[in-house]
Amino acid sequence: MTVQLSTPDFQRITRILQNLPDFANVRDRRRLLVGVFEGTTQANTILGRLDLDGTPMSVSVEVVRFLCQFGRVAYDKEALAVFLNHIQPFTGDEDRDFILELFQNYPLDVPASPSRGINNWKGMDSTVDIKEKIIGENTLRDIYILNLALEASKAVVRIRNPKGLGTGFMVAPDLLMTNNHVIESQEIAQKSDFSFNYQLDTNGQECSTQTVRALVDGTFYTNEELDFTVVTLEKVPDFGKPLIFKSKLMRRDDRVAIIQHPGGHLKKISIQNNFVAYAGNKVLQYTTSTEPGSSGSPVFDDDFQVVGIHHSGGILAEPNTQRRYLRNAGTSAIALLNDLKNNAPEIYARLVK
Repeated sequence: MTVQLSTPDFQRITRILQNLPDFANVRDRRRLLVGVFEGTTQANTILGRLDLDGTPMSVSVEVVRFLCQFGRVAYDKEALAVFLNHIQPFTGDEDRDFILELFQNYPLDVPASPSRGINNWKGMDSTVDIKEKIIGENTLRDIYILNLALEASKAVVRIRNPKGLGTGFMVAPDLLMTNNHVIESQEIAQKSDFSFNYQLDTNGQECSTQTVRALVDGTFYTNEELDFTVVTLEKVPDFGKPLIFKSKLMRRDDRVAIIQHPGGHLKKISIQNNFVAYAGNKVLQYTTSTEPGSSGSPVFDDDFQVVGIHHSGGILAEPNTQRRYLRNAGTSAIALLNDLKNNAPEIYARLVK
């Protein structure tokens, strides 16, 4: 489960955090987080995934955003709730009251001042009942999805060009899709490198990477509004099968995984805390983790078929409402396929649908 804070609440928490004396530098930030999550099974994961280097303002935004999306660190304990419980004693009266209100306004599960009633010391479950439990979100999945993910990952490609770093994916034997803001023109395509297999092997060592270029005068199509581009590559290495599109209207709380090159680094997959928050024929919003450099990544459903292309994240407006949330977003496969069918039928005919 993730916590969807309103923009004012999110901003106020970040201000509280950046003003804490224990948040002045990297060493103190790490010490603070060690104290917060000490004793939880997820402590090393949280510390390993957070980049604490930067200004107090920028790091506070990253930390709060991360904790909102992380989910639970133990039964009925949201990571954000554990964090707020820890820092509350070090804040002023107004901020302390504000934190207490957060527990009333959001499903944080753990009250900031938990009841210590003498009659509540004993658990209600029997010994048999507590041997095996679903802890928080049910993360049990059929093992075959690992095979699906590994096969799909072969078609995901790292992109480097003068504009920066991004991600793309193969939609036909020689056609790659990415964002318009990653490759906006044939000229940028010709200046781009496309690297296959930029990832670690089962021994934790970098794989042998194959880098190719765009085909001169090859097929090229882009749509700025939907933020996607299709470009032809030359001398494409064997990467298995192109990814399959699914023209499917997703629903809130469906799962969507993303295979990506976050920060332009080695290939990674985001497969937990990955729920759809909003779904329409054009826009997808979700809580799946991404970073700059993930732009152009395929958004997958549970069958690892492409239901969208990732393009952005932040405090985003939910379509048709005045509400804004901390989310990631992409263009739905429905919109992608309809546009190609109407405006680039020769590309549409080559896609695996």
